[in-house]
Amino acid sequence: MSLALPVTLLGLPSTGAAAVEPVKVVPAACAGMTPPQEEDHASIRVDAPEHGAEVAVDEEGKIDLAGVLHKHATMVDVSVGKLVTTDFTFGPPPDGVANWGSSWKTRLRPPELGTNLVCTRAERQPKRHAQVLRSIKVVDNIPPSNVSGLTVGDVTAYSAKASWAAATDNYGLGGYEITVDGGVAHRTNSGTRSYTITGLAPETEHTVSVVAVDLAGNRSPTPATATFRTAKKPPEPVGLKFDPGEGGALATWHPDPAYDVTYRAFLDGALYEEFSLKEYCEDAAGNPADPCTADSIIGFPIEPLEEQTSHTFRVDAIDKDGKKVRDFGGEFITAAVEPAVPEAVVQQVTSEGSQCSSQGGDFYIAPSLRGKVEVPAGARQLFEGCYAAADASCIEDNLPLDEDKKLDCDDDVTDMLKKAAPPGKGPAVGHLDGIASAVEAQFVPGGVQTVAWCAQSACALLLAPPTVAVETAAAAAGTSAVATFVVVTIVGVVIGVALGVIWAILFPTPIAIGGLLEYPIHHDDDLTKFDDWHLDKGRWYNSLKVWQQVITTTKEVTARDTLPFAWDDSEDAKLKRIIDAACTAQRGTQGIAACDDDVVVYVPGGRTYGGEPLKETGTHIVEALGNGSYPQPPGRAKWFYPGRSQGGKAAVAAGYDHKWYDDNPRFQPNVCNGRVAKTCDEFPFWASDQAVDLTGLTASLKVVPKAETLPQAHDLSAFYGKCKVKDTDKFIVLPIKPWVEANGPSFGFRVNPGGTDLCMKPKVLP
Repeated sequence: MSLALPVTLLGLPSTGAAAVEPVKVVPAACAGMTPPQEEDHASIRVDAPEHGAEVAVDEEGKIDLAGVLHKHATMVDVSVGKLVTTDFTFGPPPDGVANWGSSWKTRLRPPELGTNLVCTRAERQPKRHAQVLRSIKVVDNIPPSNVSGLTVGDVTAYSAKASWAAATDNYGLGGYEITVDGGVAHRTNSGTRSYTITGLAPETEHTVSVVAVDLAGNRSPTPATATFRTAKKPPEPVGLKFDPGEGGALATWHPDPAYDVTYRAFLDGALYEEFSLKEYCEDAAGNPADPCTADSIIGFPIEPLEEQTSHTFRVDAIDKDGKKVRDFGGEFITAAVEPAVPEAVVQQVTSEGSQCSSQGGDFYIAPSLRGKVEVPAGARQLFEGCYAAADASCIEDNLPLDEDKKLDCDDDVTDMLKKAAPPGKGPAVGHLDGIASAVEAQFVPGGVQTVAWCAQSACALLLAPPTVAVETAAAAAGTSAVATFVVVTIVGVVIGVALGVIWAILFPTPIAIGGLLEYPIHHDDDLTKFDDWHLDKGRWYNSLKVWQQVITTTKEVTARDTLPFAWDDSEDAKLKRIIDAACTAQRGTQGIAACDDDVVVYVPGGRTYGGEPLKETGTHIVEALGNGSYPQPPGRAKWFYPGRSQGGKAAVAAGYDHKWYDDNPRFQPNVCNGRVAKTCDEFPFWASDQAVDLTGLTASLKVVPKAETLPQAHDLSAFYGKCKVKDTDKFIVLPIKPWVEANGPSFGFRVNPGGTDLCMKPKVLP
């Protein structure tokens, strides 16, 4: 789980720092003792293991502890770290040992590999106690079982999917390593037993190998292997080409003006659109072609479509007599929305992070931050990225948590947290259930956040970029090593960073304000240092988070891309009014209301998040929602909060196809009639349940350049995918007129109880 530290606050590790043996937390029963140390040892003796011994776990992942007991003493317990057992087996004492009443032994699974402190206690009447504290090194020399059931399926010309059965291990699995043709190994966590192989060439032979890796780093002795051959390259559609994107595809073909008068396009067997020869005819430069010749190109956009879906497409060419003169078709697959964090990164971090906690590591640094994070002096590297701090006594003493609390102690790890926090602030910790839904709802990325994962009582922190942190926290729920999630955050950090659940502990008094416009914040404030929000119970807390994310993102992108954009007091006031109106629509109330929790926001731009043209579409959305003021007619305010409908099912079910404005006489005449080489844009989006008059208010129409048709679909598909907008979910549309005018890119973010997550971040243009 994860600690996300700002790189600007951290430096490179000191190369001259000497690693020292980490300080381990002494079991509570032996508090104040330093191993090896014994008290009243005449009452109890520990014969095995000896102090400093290396002890290997057995086939059940356990170790044996044994000794003898005085005839007037009784066993109390044995503690290994925070793990306590009172389960003993007693027998006769060794021969020739005077006054010893019995032998004792117990077996247990140590909470972590590596250094463990063992505290053994007995009690001798009248109330005389005996304590023995020893340090041992626990190792696991038994590799996991070989992987079985390896198969390769879903073979295409360019990819294949390997799947296998679960391996077993005596102490615990860390995950699996997959290699293709002897190349670089790819890691998955213990809960993931499949891997998609991409980037292959058609009709080529390949070998995939899989080994299991346990929490000690042992690998299964014999790799499972399978060979496969990729399929033939799909034949090019005769006379037809496809250029698929995230939310649609462009179909192109050459016309035959001697016969073609109109075309009928069929998508997945159903009539999709009928159009004239000239409507989509272009020259080689993409300009409208008039006349349309055999050298021209018909460029027909197919959208909106869902990402990574397969479709069939056919075109019938119709002559002047209404007869079909030819037909052509083919298949295509829309592109997948690129995830915010590559799956390979999530898998590696969750696998190695759980392995780190089980080996006694205190923190694990994600690959993208290695070399950028200051490793505390004296820390010892257990394996690449995994460290045991010289002193982690405070964190170890408080994790896993019994209750939510603020940490007022010091060690190397908490000191590292404090360095990343504003002056006078420190870490606070609290529970977070170990399920993906709880992680999604409560843990969102910000400037500094930490989440620990724990195997039994051994916990490790993960240092990772914010986006990696949230994705790996959710994925960790499926790994075998994870027992519980614990959130670690910084007290009083700027909105969008601290977790509301912790704030409720630290700032229990509700603070309500009269309205967003009245709150004393300004667009020129340094939002990275403003730490006096205290609004976990305030009515306008989420609205403020929306405002903060919009201001922050537009400023960062403006500086990065050198845009002609700047906030002034007038535009800041308009933004707050738009947020008020959008949040009121989201709440479905009258007057002015603040946003609820867990809302997703789409900010349209003059270009898509990926840089494609979107100026006229963005302008249309701005105009439809009031042009920077309140929408007219007022009923359009509900358009601030449309909903997603996969494939436009809500509209189709109501009897409207994607050309509802042309095909239904109810919507005639309209501003899109007579358009030439243009497309008709509708807002709210056709894929929403509020488009095409489904709620009693006809959608707004505007003619926009055809070049923006597919970018519209790509942008929305990316927003839905990256920000996890599911079918039937609603989301806020937040139009900012000067942002569109400045050709700023669109972006999307999610507002959760803890802050905001810029899930659709504008790409850096080449």
